[in-house]
Amino acid sequence: MYRLKEIVNNYSRWQDLSTHINRIEYQINDDLTSAIGSTKSLLESICKTILDYEQGEYENYDNVNKLVKKTIQILKIENPSQTSAFGNALVTSIQNLGELRNRIDDSSHGKSLLDKNKKIDSITASFLINSAETIACFLIEFYEIEHPRKKGENEFNFQEMKEFNEYLDDQHGDVKIANLLYPTSEALFAVDTTAYKDEHRKYLEVVNEQAN
Repeated sequence: MYRLKEIVNNYSRWQDLSTHINRIEYQINDDLTSAIGSTKSLLESICKTILDYEQGEYENYDNVNKLVKKTIQILKIENPSQTSAFGNALVTSIQNLGELRNRIDDSSHGKSLLDKNKKIDSITASFLINSAETIACFLIEFYEIEHPRKKGENEFNFQEMKEFNEYLDDQHGDVKIANLLYPTSEALFAVDTTAYKDEHRKYLEVVNEQAN
């Protein structure tokens, strides 16, 4: 997922998607069913993020098909007929991804090791995951072009990062500057926000590993 990684790195508000991308890349060679599930989760996160930014309405139980439809609508592509056709094409691709996931799931019914369909399904899965990556890239880039962040806008509000700040301070303690002690989180945020964001991404990876 090189292209998506590149886009995520270019736009700071999407950098937390790196955890999703790394998971998919890890799963795609060994566990296609999980890789497809993670890909759908990635698209759901992108759609919900755009809808949240634009104050769009959605339900927590909305499936990925509904979320993509709502996201396409809120993006307000100029030509309504093209929007419908384009949105339907995206939703169809994602629907195919879900149907394939159900078909290749070996957990409920074992399959012969000589089953040629498994190889075909693997090729199809790879194609659909690549298609989903293209959809993800489009949604992010289109949104960033139409709704760029304001100059100087900071993605991280230090006061809202309480759990991460406590984690950082527990790991590294205080920093001494001019014989004064400051919490590591506060000092790092003030001195090098890029490093602060990097540490936050590492923190999310730790949290994700513990959750799994």
